[in-house]
Amino acid sequence: MENQDKYYKGLFFGAVLGSIVGTIMGLLFAPRKGEDTQMIITGKVRRALDRAAELYEEPEEDAIYNNEAKQRSQKIIDSARDEAKKILDEANNIIKDIRGHTKEQEN
Repeated sequence: MENQDKYYKGLFFGAVLGSIVGTIMGLLFAPRKGEDTQMIITGKVRRALDRAAELYEEPEEDAIYNNEAKQRSQKIIDSARDEAKKILDEANNIIKDIRGHTKEQEN
């Protein structure tokens, strides 16, 4: 069981790292302006998080089925939400850095 937990933990962090790298590469080679790309990314992440929250919430009569698997899935959702916020913050910082470098080069 412990090996399986390590496998899924590694898989999750690998996916998060791949998402971060993909986001950075996408921002660097994006055909749109940074603000447009930022708005698109923010909107999609918010919709995904809202949809995940809607799917997770359940009526009170189903509360008796609250078990370890559900608690673990909530931890994964919370972790994913935190990672998504970090990715958005990093994307915003990259956009600001790129804007700063282009302004410096123009002067």
